[in-house]
Amino acid sequence: MTVWIPALLAAQLVLALWAAVRALPPGVAAPPVVSVAAGSQLLFLLRALPLLCLLAWPLAALRSRRAALAGVGGLWSLFLLLQAGLEQYYLVARVPLGADLFGYSTAEIRTTVAGAGGGIGAAGALAMLMPLVVLWAVLAWRGRRAAAARPAWLGGLLLAGLGAWLLPLAPGARGLGSEDARAVATSKGAYFVADSLRWWRVDAAPIATATASPARVAASPAGGDPAYPFLHDEATPDTLGPYFGPTRDGRPPNVVVIVVEGLGRSFSGPGAPLGSFTPFLDGLAARSLYFDNFLANQGRTFGVLPALLGSLPVAEQGFAALGPKMPAHAGLFNVLRRQGYHGAFYLGTDADFDNERGLLQLQEVDDIVDLRHFGPGYQRNPYSEWGYPDRELVSRVLADSGRLRPPFVLGLQTISMHTSYRFPGQEAYKAGVEARLQALGIPEARRAPYRAQADIYSAILYTDDQLRRYFEGVAKAPWYADTIFVVTGDHRLAEIPQDTHIERYHVPLLVFSPLLRRSAHIRAVSSHLDVTPSLLALLSHTYGLRRPARTSWTGAGLDMAETFRSAREFPLKQTKTSVPDFVSGRWFLHDGRLFELQDGIRASEVDDADVLAQVAGRLQAYQAANARFLRTLALSPEGGQPRLVAFGIGAANPAPAALAAIAALPAGIGMEAVHLERTEDGVHVAATFVNGDARESRAFVPLAVLAAEDGRELREGYGSAIQLRAHERREVLLSLAVPALAPGRYFVSVLPSDPVTGKAVGRGRFHLPLDVPAGAP
Repeated sequence: MTVWIPALLAAQLVLALWAAVRALPPGVAAPPVVSVAAGSQLLFLLRALPLLCLLAWPLAALRSRRAALAGVGGLWSLFLLLQAGLEQYYLVARVPLGADLFGYSTAEIRTTVAGAGGGIGAAGALAMLMPLVVLWAVLAWRGRRAAAARPAWLGGLLLAGLGAWLLPLAPGARGLGSEDARAVATSKGAYFVADSLRWWRVDAAPIATATASPARVAASPAGGDPAYPFLHDEATPDTLGPYFGPTRDGRPPNVVVIVVEGLGRSFSGPGAPLGSFTPFLDGLAARSLYFDNFLANQGRTFGVLPALLGSLPVAEQGFAALGPKMPAHAGLFNVLRRQGYHGAFYLGTDADFDNERGLLQLQEVDDIVDLRHFGPGYQRNPYSEWGYPDRELVSRVLADSGRLRPPFVLGLQTISMHTSYRFPGQEAYKAGVEARLQALGIPEARRAPYRAQADIYSAILYTDDQLRRYFEGVAKAPWYADTIFVVTGDHRLAEIPQDTHIERYHVPLLVFSPLLRRSAHIRAVSSHLDVTPSLLALLSHTYGLRRPARTSWTGAGLDMAETFRSAREFPLKQTKTSVPDFVSGRWFLHDGRLFELQDGIRASEVDDADVLAQVAGRLQAYQAANARFLRTLALSPEGGQPRLVAFGIGAANPAPAALAAIAALPAGIGMEAVHLERTEDGVHVAATFVNGDARESRAFVPLAVLAAEDGRELREGYGSAIQLRAHERREVLLSLAVPALAPGRYFVSVLPSDPVTGKAVGRGRFHLPLDVPAGAP
């Protein structure tokens, strides 16, 4: 069998090249990504070799050499096809498939695959067969040679395969320029196996019985009932109230919540990094309370309704995945229903997907209108199995708008910004992409990536246009003047490349109403978990309704600061089965790595073991509380019928004291801000260093490092050694002298360094992007 292994090696290498080249994001340098991808694929083959050889051994021992060759070749072909399928999934979804496969039912998987539409095409199918062609060609060639027994050689290879499990999935991937490039370079087979093993280990482990209080900002006080780990006195302050005026007749306002599939901040809203493709929402934002640094608590749709409508814990695979075991709870719909509101929820898809129907029924929504209940006169999307496109959804909602009787709470969930990104009338919106690029002033040299994803950008324009239709339609309704509209994304769509992991969660939030006294641009960090507590605080304090005296909400309410700050604490879960990410004040924890959040939800990696341990401890406390909840499956002894009280009654503390602790300045030397400016002679860096200690800092040298996209260091710039007084902040100017930079993306890291060794001695800012456009001086 050893004589045949080179055939598998050659086929695996072809698979690596095929996968990396096809998935490479536009504008990313190919050589570093492809080389890391090839290494990752070959490393996965080395890991798999012991099992492949074990399975192939009886086949290779067949008496007929032709039968042995066919058997081993068939087994190895299956191995290659499974990998090719995982790579193709990533090419469509731009997210590697892992243990989340086991979080969905067979029907949901079938819907997802059918909803992607389009297939892989003839060219894609032929490309997928290339590794098989190489495998069988080399097998046929090597099969003519006499098999020589080389047990020592094979034994060494198998031992190396076992040792390869100690190595990372994709050595060298961390040095690549973006989250998307790192994902492209990682073997999807290796990722699937590693993530599945992780999930099975966690799934088999007993549920923790730790007694630490949850890490929610407004969590239950120490000594609370361990049977209800998230239960606490409701004390969310009315931060929205100062922005709202009275209704015309004194009755409480209506509430409309719009969840836009895939709506990410990177392509929507003022100053969107990719340019905004939502012109209607941009205009609405200027008349709204617009939350610039807002985060979804999930990377896929499974968690949006539990977080947004109920401020609920993540459970194991998302709260709604508990199915019939979901405990009754206080949420936006059922709290308002008890006070005379009528509830309705509209979506163009099957509400059974992600068990959204079960959650909405548990919240006592009166009318759930999904693809099963749309009624006649509406056209399903012929290009996707998801259901009705957004134009039909808006038409269906508008058809009922004239019959709405206040007060009501209404939800609307779109779908067209999802694979297959195809819909009737798309050609007109594709033409609109070109017009939008022109309006945004995107230079011709940078338009290729947009054109390559014209289906996606046209879908964004299409959904934005349907939202325009909705708002223009309801503006004529008599109830419009007394209605609060909330618009947000469920998560940022994955198919458009992203630089950092946290971008997947960065979505806009707009709170619009004719009742607003003024608009505002909010720069503080909040999340979906904060929305329901704040809405009910507004309705109870400003408009005289009641709210629960005690709740299990895991959000602390919307932070309305108009300057950047991050003072909340909450989990983020990319997929149903992924390990939770975590935000704790200024810190973001992902995959055991610590990042510091900055304005615009930029995240800079920080090397500080003490802060990492503190944030990891906060996450563990949250997980302990979540584990206790999973053991009891109870949120409150009152279930979905909590005692309702007027605002302020029973609220011992209107602003949890833990907020101050989370936002507190960490000890040691750190950085508050970095500003980069490209000039003709290089890059100028303005960095603000801060001393978090109550004593004078150690001496350090401010250091800036410029690196190419492939990780090569190009230049260093440093200042004189300095010391900071207790709690002092000081701005330092550094220069990176690089007279001519070729067009492309570069990265700058700034850190306090040891005057002798040059090593970091505090928290720096790492991997800050610097783009040099074509034709720049």
